Amino acid sequence: MRWLLALPVLAGCASSPGTTPNVAVVWNRVEEPHQMCESLAGRKQFFNILGCSHWSEPQSPGAPRVCSIYAPEPRNERDLQRFATLGHELMHCFDGNWHDKWGRMSSTAK
Repeated sequence: MRWLLALPVLAGCASSPGTTPNVAVVWNRVEEPHQMCESLAGRKQFFNILGCSHWSEPQSPGAPRVCSIYAPEPRNERDLQRFATLGHELMHCFDGNWHDKWGRMSSTAK
């Protein structure tokens, strides 16, 4: 039953080039991540998107890849949903796209 709660978050996850040691993370604080993430993905999403991540290739050899997170800022220290969204997208920045075809964490994830 818990996986149903995660579905809105999973729909916005972007695929990435996989694990990489050199990653620069940029957090874009957006209040309406659904619209931004649909725009980045270039397609409409059935589920409400709470956040997403998007990769940019390095500008020069040896430069880190840039992983941009689009998610709202937590309202306070107890805003578990928004903190969970940030953590979820940050995990994608470092571990790539680890979802299986149903949106669950794959068995190959760390």
